[in-house]
Amino acid sequence: MISNFIKSAFRNLWKTKGYSFLNIFGLALGIAVTAFIFLWVEDEVTYNANFKNQEDIYIVKSIQKYDGQTFVFGATQGPLAAAIKEEIPGIKHAARYTWGDNMLFNNGEDKVNQFGYYVDPSFIEILSPGFVEGSQKTAFTQLNNIVLSESVAQKFFPGETALGKTIKLSNGESYIVSAVTKDFPQNADLRYDFLLDFKKFELANEWLKSYSSNGLQTIVQVTENADLSQINKQLLKFVEKKTNGEVTFSENFLYPMSRWHLYDVFDSSGIEKDGAIKNVRLFSTIAWLILIIACINFMNLSTARSEKRAKEVGMRKIVGATKRSLIFQFLGESLIYAFVSGALALFFIWLGLKPFNTLIGKELELNLGSNLHLGFFAGIILLCGLVAGSYPAFFLSSFKPLNTLKGGTSRSLSAGLVRKILVVIQFSAAIILIIATSIIYMQINSAKNRDVGFDRSQVITTNLRSDMTKHLPYIKDKLLATGAVEAVGVSKESSLRTGSNTSNFDWDGKNKDQSILINWTVVDDDFIPALSMKMADGRNFNMQNVGDSTSVVVNESFAKLVKPDGQIAGQVIQMNGQPITVVGVVKDYVYNNVYANIEPLVLFPFYETAGVLNIRTKAGVDIQEAIQKIETVIKEQSPGYPFNYRFLDESFNKMFFSEVLLQKLASLFGVLAIIISCLGLFGLASYAAEQRAREVSIRKVLGASVFGLVKMLNKEFILLVVISCLIAFPIAYFYMNDWLKNFQYHINIPWAIFFISGLVAIAIALLTISSQALKAAWSNPTKTLRNE
Repeated sequence: MISNFIKSAFRNLWKTKGYSFLNIFGLALGIAVTAFIFLWVEDEVTYNANFKNQEDIYIVKSIQKYDGQTFVFGATQGPLAAAIKEEIPGIKHAARYTWGDNMLFNNGEDKVNQFGYYVDPSFIEILSPGFVEGSQKTAFTQLNNIVLSESVAQKFFPGETALGKTIKLSNGESYIVSAVTKDFPQNADLRYDFLLDFKKFELANEWLKSYSSNGLQTIVQVTENADLSQINKQLLKFVEKKTNGEVTFSENFLYPMSRWHLYDVFDSSGIEKDGAIKNVRLFSTIAWLILIIACINFMNLSTARSEKRAKEVGMRKIVGATKRSLIFQFLGESLIYAFVSGALALFFIWLGLKPFNTLIGKELELNLGSNLHLGFFAGIILLCGLVAGSYPAFFLSSFKPLNTLKGGTSRSLSAGLVRKILVVIQFSAAIILIIATSIIYMQINSAKNRDVGFDRSQVITTNLRSDMTKHLPYIKDKLLATGAVEAVGVSKESSLRTGSNTSNFDWDGKNKDQSILINWTVVDDDFIPALSMKMADGRNFNMQNVGDSTSVVVNESFAKLVKPDGQIAGQVIQMNGQPITVVGVVKDYVYNNVYANIEPLVLFPFYETAGVLNIRTKAGVDIQEAIQKIETVIKEQSPGYPFNYRFLDESFNKMFFSEVLLQKLASLFGVLAIIISCLGLFGLASYAAEQRAREVSIRKVLGASVFGLVKMLNKEFILLVVISCLIAFPIAYFYMNDWLKNFQYHINIPWAIFFISGLVAIAIALLTISSQALKAAWSNPTKTLRNE
């Protein structure tokens, strides 16, 4: 019986090659797209799953309240880890670690940048990375020990043991390799190239001994079955009690590793809200929608061809075939089609996986050796076969033999209605994707094109190396002398990022009970002109003026806190009780969060430490030639260091990475959903034209025009697309409006986008179905009527 099913399936497949191709290709494309999305989803939801103690690992978060708002930070105090390990039951390990640094290592003649952390020894015990060489006990027995990841050890010491070898930083410091650990997978937080002993960092930073400064991170492993609520209860006021009420700004709690990647976003009330999990849910929904659309195509095309097989069903029933055997036959055929589609989908995945990985910046693999992947793929094929074949099977098997042999089918009306409903569902989903993609694009563009308060074009940034800060006047003069550079400014960190903040600023008229978090950073007097920033009040500070050593420049947001009109040049404010003079107010510029309202900022003049050179090139210069000249000057001051540079506008655009990725994926899957929908629409249009061939021929003989016939054949499908628009518009509006609420700075959804999206959907539908309508309208009526 099974062999007969298979023969029958392939016979029908070959008999209707065109429809079979549309069926198989559409379903294969749907399965492939779904597989791509779920590979991405799997990678996201299994973040940090490699850590065997994941369920017991937490990071200590700090709750701080300023001016009626609650902020949740990952920064904690230096003495906290040792104290909570000692005093709070249920905490098995607690380790401090820094935010991560890129350090330059000597690798023979080459200098190689590697990323790593200063960590307490128990950091390794908590993460348990697995040792290739050495062990946990010997990792940090000496202050100059270094732990390398396996890939970096192979890079530095190819084909030999790294243990006990000496490795040098470019600043001359030497470290002895005490252990080599296995690399963490790509979808893991806290990946590193190297680890250094935290004691070395602690010796150079006195502030780590105080509870009044938050500047590092604390990771914790709790004991098995620990009472987390009790730990958090003790942790909440731990710092306040430890300092006898002197430090009250920080309340702490444990935040689980399982939520780091997909959540870790808090609102102004300190309540956790969705982070990346929203994108996971969005694309999971898109995956199922696309798969449903592909299955709908199959169902529509199968039921549309039912009348061609009506006589076959009637004859089979007359000779004794039961309804059950017919259902099994048609479901069997559907499963065979789904299997062929699955095989074709595997080819599509093989073809597209590398470009897809490039697009999303991951290294996904379809590993059919994995029980999960194999089971899921087989399940998808089975699901598609059963769902896609269910309606045709029950529909075809329900035909009454006498009716079918007379030339009719018993449920053509209901079948047509179901097809129309399915087409509406298809195009509704596709239109929602068109609208979502358009709104995401508009939101990103709006944020990119907002007035950021500085000119980011033609600015090259590079890190200051070695002792370059001691020779900054000379470096600036040399850069300006190249003829390619217009201005050079210095900042502690990138102009796009400011990592320091405090609530210890005071001014006359400020409510003493009011606590306001103020960001601050360090720049020189050329920073503002180098980025073409504008002064709103007063002047820029002058590094040659000794009196400006206790002066600051503030932004407009800060100035308006002090005085509503923002005119505070010359006013004295205090930081930690020390008087400082505001010499000028710079116009607000965007930093840290491109979607947020601009926060208060204080710019201090630098005299000893700085990290970034901001170099503005002259308009019209050859940029590659300018870079070569800049590189010559920089390498003269830091020989042996590679010249690494970034364009400020590119760094700015990278701040939109997750949204741009969302836009690209939504666009890609939206286009594919439309293509799959159009394949089905094309098949249905072709079938409709074929079914109405006699009517078209008679109308043509009676004088109907080609335009009139095309209009008649297209009218029903265009009406379905219009209905799809009416269903899709409110769904898209409410969903995207909710998405936009995540951003303080966001667009208002323009109603024009719905009108345009509707026109696009109608145009796509017209293009798809018109070819078949024109073919029918241009056909020779005599041939059709003669055949009838």
